[in-house]
Amino acid sequence: MKSRASDKPGSLAYVGKYLLHSPSAMVGLCFLVGIMILSFLTPFIFKYGFRELNIRAQYSTPTLEHPFGCDEVGRDIMVRVLYGAKYTISIGIFATAGGGLMGVILGAIAGYRGGLVDSFIMRFLDVFQSFPAILLAIAIAAVLGPGYWKVILACGITGIPGYARMMRANILTVRGSEYIEAAKSIGCKESRVVVKHVIPNAFSPMIVSLAMGVANAGLAASSLSFLGFGVVPPTPEWGSMLSTARTYILEHPHMVIFPGLFIMLTVLSFNLVGDAIRDALDPKLRD
Repeated sequence: MKSRASDKPGSLAYVGKYLLHSPSAMVGLCFLVGIMILSFLTPFIFKYGFRELNIRAQYSTPTLEHPFGCDEVGRDIMVRVLYGAKYTISIGIFATAGGGLMGVILGAIAGYRGGLVDSFIMRFLDVFQSFPAILLAIAIAAVLGPGYWKVILACGITGIPGYARMMRANILTVRGSEYIEAAKSIGCKESRVVVKHVIPNAFSPMIVSLAMGVANAGLAASSLSFLGFGVVPPTPEWGSMLSTARTYILEHPHMVIFPGLFIMLTVLSFNLVGDAIRDALDPKLRD
């Protein structure tokens, strides 16, 4: 019996099945999906709000009533960590989506057009890549000021050069393929060739980079919040929580441990999923 096209290596269905049969990827997916669901259900599950103060529980260590303890003004850390997941993870997703979209467009234009257009775009991106990514993000955030969407913009801009260079390299590989020449020979418009043939066939390797990029963007967002350029307190973004709690790291370490632990687990989960997608798309890495 012939296999369906959707089951061929590299197809979306094949990647989905590969993820389902990868224990590490499923652990990462379950953690990410679970924490996002809990983040949205937190107001309905817990009797404490993330802004609710309780001076009597100030600096409380982990107990049955407060499993992660309480902060300097008696706010429940578990509620704040779970509620804040939507901010840290969504910043990573939106920043990667925006930066990836711009990178794909610029890389596709540079790779397909070549010549002066390619040189101009690449030299322009070289200016951005001459700065370390986190320093560039800090500079952009310092100009724009703190805020949720401003952090997304800062993290997204820093990711554009890397995605553009990867897309350009993929386009250069695909551009001379026989099916591209065939499409041109039958009179297809250049825009149709690029959109229908060049970009889809060059985009597969980008999926892995984008999956990894979500983790990097989320980590960068937490770093910006930690430095005071990110989401403004009392919004419980994990980096912001770490920044506030660092003053009490010796006397009340639980205030630092739990936000830091969830940052680590989230980044690890995205990396596990990204590794599995890479293995599914690269035949050299499949068993």
